[in-house]
Amino acid sequence: MSVYGLLFDYEYCTNCGSCQVSCQEEHDYPVGKTGIKVFTDGPWKIDDEFWNFNHWPIVTDLCDLCADRTAEGREPICVHHCLSNIITYGTVEELSKELEVKPKQFLVIPQFNPNATRGEFVSRGSRHVSAAADVQGTGAATYATHRHDTKIGELDENEGTIF
Repeated sequence: MSVYGLLFDYEYCTNCGSCQVSCQEEHDYPVGKTGIKVFTDGPWKIDDEFWNFNHWPIVTDLCDLCADRTAEGREPICVHHCLSNIITYGTVEELSKELEVKPKQFLVIPQFNPNATRGEFVSRGSRHVSAAADVQGTGAATYATHRHDTKIGELDENEGTIF
């Protein structure tokens, strides 16, 4: 059985929001919930001549690749309504070949409602992870969501030094 995904050519995304709105309408999601959301990075100056300004459509855990539509041989609603035509639906095998041809793209394989399919998040213990998700406060960090590469126990609580 083939695995399906979405290929995003973010070089040409204009942040029009048609993917978000069409997803919300198709699935009758309330305001603030959607299966796809566009994030923006920029504008910021790379050098004297160039600027960075990218938009990335990112699927959320509510994306089911429009299972009802694709079961009928139709494309997901975000692909159908994308005004810049930057979203492609297909098998991972087909889409991965496109990555070799053009840069500034990324391939996503959504997993609808992962908590129901895989269960609750379980820490992997000794791996370095985001402090906000896995680390208990020691009182030495300035910000609760601070992230660093120090393992728990390597921070001297009394002096705030790493050893």
